[in-house]
Amino acid sequence: MNIVRDRLRNLPFFAELGAETLNAIAEASTWQSLAGGWEVFEQGAPSDALHINLTGRLIVVRQSPDGAEDVVVGYIRAGEPVGEMSILSGEPHSASVYALRDTELLSIPRETVEKLIREHGDFAAALARIVLTRARHPQTSFQQSAPRIFAVISTSPSIDVDARVRELARRIAAYKVNATWLSCNSEPPRTSDFDLVENAHDVVLLAARVDHSPWYRFVLRHADRFLVMARRDSRPSKPFPLTAEDGARARKFRLVDLVMLHEGAHSGRTAEWMEAIGASRVINMRNEACVDRLARIIAGKSVGLVLSGGGARAYAHIGAVKAMREAGVPIDFICGASMGAVVAACVATGWPQADMETRIREAFVASNPLGDHVLPVVALTRGGRVEERLRSNFDDTLIENLSLPFFCVSSDIVNGAVRIHNQGLLRTALRASIALPGILPPVIDDHALLVDGAVVNNFPTDIMTSLHRGLTIGVDVAREGVIDVEAFRDPPGFFSWIASHGLSDAPPIVSLLMRSATARRENSEMQRPADIMITPPVPGVELRDWKKYEVAVSDGYRSTKAAIDENWPTLAPIIAAAGR
Repeated sequence: MNIVRDRLRNLPFFAELGAETLNAIAEASTWQSLAGGWEVFEQGAPSDALHINLTGRLIVVRQSPDGAEDVVVGYIRAGEPVGEMSILSGEPHSASVYALRDTELLSIPRETVEKLIREHGDFAAALARIVLTRARHPQTSFQQSAPRIFAVISTSPSIDVDARVRELARRIAAYKVNATWLSCNSEPPRTSDFDLVENAHDVVLLAARVDHSPWYRFVLRHADRFLVMARRDSRPSKPFPLTAEDGARARKFRLVDLVMLHEGAHSGRTAEWMEAIGASRVINMRNEACVDRLARIIAGKSVGLVLSGGGARAYAHIGAVKAMREAGVPIDFICGASMGAVVAACVATGWPQADMETRIREAFVASNPLGDHVLPVVALTRGGRVEERLRSNFDDTLIENLSLPFFCVSSDIVNGAVRIHNQGLLRTALRASIALPGILPPVIDDHALLVDGAVVNNFPTDIMTSLHRGLTIGVDVAREGVIDVEAFRDPPGFFSWIASHGLSDAPPIVSLLMRSATARRENSEMQRPADIMITPPVPGVELRDWKKYEVAVSDGYRSTKAAIDENWPTLAPIIAAAGR
């Protein structure tokens, strides 16, 4: 009992409990071990105990009403309770809980919990604080349950995984993160010894090779996140041995990254590797800068850039990227909606600033990309000009092969949901993301009808913040001043407009449709906003003003430089470590 009591004193939930309360808990509770993947309790089951996570990591999963999919609700870190809501309400569990890796639990029977609440006010207060905190901050468990144990797995004998992990640990340390690593030739340590290693460090890297050794089995059971290193001249084995035998249902919630080493002739498909290992992200390793990027990702110091839609106003994103590059702000993840997706794709492709500016000028400034007007049936334009420009610039590039991890969003107007494009043909994804309703024809994908990403989510900071644990920078050019009200006061007829402006300029209806697609509740609080928000005013530039390139770029540059100066204390440590 003394061992249990001493252990409890070191956990946050029990820190303020008195000795009498701790003794009562220690006498009535059960200490148990769960292997990674095992179930703690199932959704819909009656509640019989309050569980305290002593070591390891739990995942909370709720099944959708139709039973078609499981949704991750949150994570339970060491020292936190789970199952308290069912105990207090007397209702069955509203979600299932699994051990993501080997975990130790302290289980307090329901009758004991009810007695503790009645007789020990300090226990009741501690439980109430947990309930209130989780109710007020439902996303906290995502933000605070950062992975600490990373398995770096070699899929080929030619990959010196120990050397790569040693170098990663060295680079992670530059970001003031306390990291250590264990060799692929290690013997599995005792649980208590491994707990000491984990508690003494922010990050623990476990080097491993795919084999049948006790060490590999230990790594599979203990890692929070898996980094699978594969050569581009190889193909994956199927099924890929990435999970222990037990806990099949929990396997799909494992966090897995594909680290593609660009060594040797290209023979395998990146998408094939992604499918085999269930990867949620791809990190392409082409040079030393990519090694630094991976170190930032592991350290939780990565930088994600989000670019909003906004028609011609999105030229400001080009100036924003220029300012970030000049200041040395790394870009590790990038995404966008609509025209912001096009600029994000240019960056993710790895084009230098001059090349990006030249290509955007030729594609959008030299001639109106929306100039192939037709008598509308499904749209005001054929979309042929846009498709030709996308093809000439991005050809058959695949998203999963880009230099930077990238995604863009479109809107499925059949079900009103956002579509995330993170693999497949880049130009097809961009074509869907910029298909403004009424202006460009929609993109048909099986039974989905995809239109501009701005319709559902013009500024996907929520998706970006769930993709990485670092700093998210957002540039939003569609906040205000995007449309000229006077253009709609006593408007001329169609033929009068043509006589005055010709066929090359877009009529005001184009601005109206574009703004209708991108308008949203600008002043409402975003659920997961960017850490650094940049909102270039882009004065005098409407959504359809494709010729006003210099004005928009310059304003984006100035606004971003000012934001970098304002947030220098936050950015400086990342910039210094990245540029060392």
